[in-house]
Amino acid sequence: MSTNIPKKERALVLQGGGSLGAYEAGAYKGLYEWLSDKDKREGKEQSITFNIIAGTSIGAMNAAVLTSHVVENSTYEGSTEKLIEFWEYLSKESRIEANPYFEKWWEYWHGISKTFASGEAARRYYSAKEFALFGVPNVFSPLTPILDSRFFDLSNIWYRFSNNPLKRSLEKFAKFPIKTNHENNQPRLILVAVDVASGLPVIFDSYPKEDGSRKTEYGNYIKEQNRDVGFEFVMRYDEGITAEHVIASGSLPVNFEYAKLEVECCNFAPNSMQVEMQKTTARSNTDYRKEMRYFWDGGLMANTPLSQLVLLHRRYWYLQRGLKDKVPALGVCVINVHPTRQEEIAEDHDGVLNRNNDIAFSDRSHREEEVLLLLSDYVDLVTELIKLAKEKGAKDEVINNLMNQQTPYHGQLLKPRRYKEIVEGRFAIEEIVRIERKNTQDTISDKTFDFSVGTIKELLREGYNDTNEFINNFLQTEKGRKYAEK
Repeated sequence: MSTNIPKKERALVLQGGGSLGAYEAGAYKGLYEWLSDKDKREGKEQSITFNIIAGTSIGAMNAAVLTSHVVENSTYEGSTEKLIEFWEYLSKESRIEANPYFEKWWEYWHGISKTFASGEAARRYYSAKEFALFGVPNVFSPLTPILDSRFFDLSNIWYRFSNNPLKRSLEKFAKFPIKTNHENNQPRLILVAVDVASGLPVIFDSYPKEDGSRKTEYGNYIKEQNRDVGFEFVMRYDEGITAEHVIASGSLPVNFEYAKLEVECCNFAPNSMQVEMQKTTARSNTDYRKEMRYFWDGGLMANTPLSQLVLLHRRYWYLQRGLKDKVPALGVCVINVHPTRQEEIAEDHDGVLNRNNDIAFSDRSHREEEVLLLLSDYVDLVTELIKLAKEKGAKDEVINNLMNQQTPYHGQLLKPRRYKEIVEGRFAIEEIVRIERKNTQDTISDKTFDFSVGTIKELLREGYNDTNEFINNFLQTEKGRKYAEK
């Protein structure tokens, strides 16, 4: 039986949202102060603040900076300062905020009529427009616009940006490649991108798989002439997660270039309609070929990668550490930068665009949480039924034979498995808490492009204050009091 098994692990989930990642940095500071103080009071100085950090897009950048710091220093101490320094480095003073009269002029008109923007909202609005035209030195730079050569439409101009500056900034604050393991008390880094051609989410994981390799497998699971070949796509990174993987998670569609990564592609499955035809053709000497594939921002599929985190957590403890009964419970904190709810309905164009953006990238993990907990309940039910069957005289041999049978359906995207692989390795989520940024009268639709010094400072402050307010309110609840007593 495996040793060094915790009863519970903590996980942090970081959303994508461009410059709103500064809010996550402020929120992380508040969480770290609370949890590290809690650990010290309980005599757990050697425990790590978060066992798992999962992120998408800018959340992936923050997650990489944090994980790299812990790997390099063997401690979370100093991680808040590192992340805040990263955001101060990314920020840039806009021409608008350098003008001492700009906000005063707007405040004058805002005082006459509230239909006019406040000075702060106007500063953010025009700062974001400036950056959208000229870029941000340490984040993204404009590329030559591409004129329409298909429809000859002079208004159909493609404005694109390069995220090479962000990659250089990331490499300045994080040491790559990043590979971690549980035995060394290191956090697990989980990132999400999207394969453009297949339209599938792709998960990068800093922990090794059961065979000791670090790789990502996705797409259809292929069986060729009754032989298990493997998944349609395999990406290997035995040395660890690279800056290219992180940038792939944050390559926003249309605005930024595709991220390119080398992938091994199965020779037997270009698409489901051709699989049966291929089985009758002559086989090549190898099962896989290497090719470069294109990737986009993970926020398209999983801007809040909760289910990816939970399923990988369960797989590690069940398949790799051999826990058949129950894997360590999870306590999860999700930092949402796109508000799920907004009571006030916008009437102006920019306000409508802002609400549309928030809904498009808001936290959808509530539904995932329900499904995950429902699955956990079903597994508990099956376990109790097996126990009851044994008490009523059912023989172990009969039950074992049933559990070792293969399921009749495993789905195209799942490896064939036995019934016992569904029942064993039960997981439990003790709590999922969410810290959520709020919109104000100063919020703009292009908020993810506003890397101005004033906005980044305000986001850091809001994240920190909102987290402390959340903690204080949480500790007043019965669940919070129980958590504080553990």
